[in-house]
Amino acid sequence: MKYKSPAITLTYIKYGESSIVSKIFTKEKGLQTFMVKGVRSKKSKKKISYFEPLKLLTVDAKYTSTKSMHYIEEIDIVHATENSIDKINRNFIAYFIAEICSKVLQDNEHNHDLFDYLWTLSIKLFNSEKINPNFAILFLLDLSKFLGFYPSLENLEQSFFAIKNSYTAIKRKKNEEDYFNQKSNFLKEIIGGKKVIMPQKIRSEILKDFLKYYKLNYYNLDNVTSHLIIEELR
Repeated sequence: MKYKSPAITLTYIKYGESSIVSKIFTKEKGLQTFMVKGVRSKKSKKKISYFEPLKLLTVDAKYTSTKSMHYIEEIDIVHATENSIDKINRNFIAYFIAEICSKVLQDNEHNHDLFDYLWTLSIKLFNSEKINPNFAILFLLDLSKFLGFYPSLENLEQSFFAIKNSYTAIKRKKNEEDYFNQKSNFLKEIIGGKKVIMPQKIRSEILKDFLKYYKLNYYNLDNVTSHLIIEELR
């Protein structure tokens, strides 16, 4: 079956001497794995840069329900990157977002709302004048809403957040390992949509806590390392 769809690139690995295997989130068919032959060759009409994280594309592809690997016939860039300010940091944030999505999205499961969110997020990341230092945290927070475990908005006047099942504000902590402690006030402000300025150390800890939160909700992100690079750059 042939189809044409907007698509967002996530990750790729080299295959053979000149090919790649790429994970791409398509609007029509959800997360797909594509074999792209010869793209690393100098003569290839397809550019390897098209497959960098969070590139916005249109793909003409073939889909076979009985196969796990698919093929792209045509590919075009839809929205070019315009902002070169802080480019390295933006690229690593894109890599982090793409890495997370490649692990939590299910093959062939399309979600138009999530697709539209990621499409807009990519444009915001690469084209806004200034990047919010909390961009990665806000992404994980927003993504949890699509995955069904957004933090509870009840009892936000309380002091701490429990993270065993869903982030829920409570009156006092029982086990230091399971609570944000001093980080709770920052989290409440983030959930409340406020512009939050926090120390780098706290931001790094909250990011790691969110990765733990995803694991508690059955998304194992133990092998994710890109967030460490983001923190080192800062």
